Amino acid sequence: MQWFEIQTLLPLSLLESTYNFLWSFVHGITVEKSEKDFQVRAYLYAPDSGNIMKRLNNFLHIQAKSFPTKYMPPIAQQMDEISSDTFIIVPSPSAHIPPSGTPIFIQRGRSFGIGSHPCTIYCLEGLKTILKNDPLRDRIHTVLDAGTGTGVLAIAAAKMGVSNITGVEIVSDAVMEAVENVRCNKVEDKISIIQGSVTEISGRYDLILANLYGVFLKEIVTSLVQRLSPHGFIVLGGMTLAQIEPVFSVYTPYGLKEFRRYADEEWGAAVLQR
Repeated sequence: MQWFEIQTLLPLSLLESTYNFLWSFVHGITVEKSEKDFQVRAYLYAPDSGNIMKRLNNFLHIQAKSFPTKYMPPIAQQMDEISSDTFIIVPSPSAHIPPSGTPIFIQRGRSFGIGSHPCTIYCLEGLKTILKNDPLRDRIHTVLDAGTGTGVLAIAAAKMGVSNITGVEIVSDAVMEAVENVRCNKVEDKISIIQGSVTEISGRYDLILANLYGVFLKEIVTSLVQRLSPHGFIVLGGMTLAQIEPVFSVYTPYGLKEFRRYADEEWGAAVLQR
């Protein structure tokens, strides 16, 4: 048995379906945005990678014909060491954990947030932009994850060193999944999961994560801004390209400025700073 890394470069149109296909077979996935496409790396612990490669090749061939679109054929190689800055989403439960990188264990459940959506990828990048920058990181003591889903963003923040995180979620099934994911990642002492609406939350937060959707981001602007500390950051996700500027237009009157933007041909996310 050995570790293999399976790589493929995908257009947006194949990203989620391919990720979800791999989710059933592999022991970890990470995605990075390249200039135009998405670099997907899946990690497999097995005697060889032949069976999954055959299935993946057939899957991509069928999917590409359906859209139609082009992709870079997948390759497999023995796994090299991965930087600790790289989050690997690991389907849980798993008998095998990639030996390097930073794992985030997520159940094979139904809630949103297994790392397959571009905006989840962008929000994770936004987190790194803030929390891997020492001067900025020193200002982040409290985090609110609004609409936490599986808890993936809250867990990522905890694994980057934040110890006071609140995840709020209105869907009861998602709350149960998030609580279990927090337990699987052994960050119960850093994250509290609360069932309810973000509009009902009290307190002030140095960083607010809101990977929701464009119209709702506009509707809850007052609630989010009231919860933001005087020099805080908001990470907004779930916006289509057409929604980005309209969403910004309701946040900027509160003194928020664009700090970083992430986008592809369909989706966008951004870090705003007060």
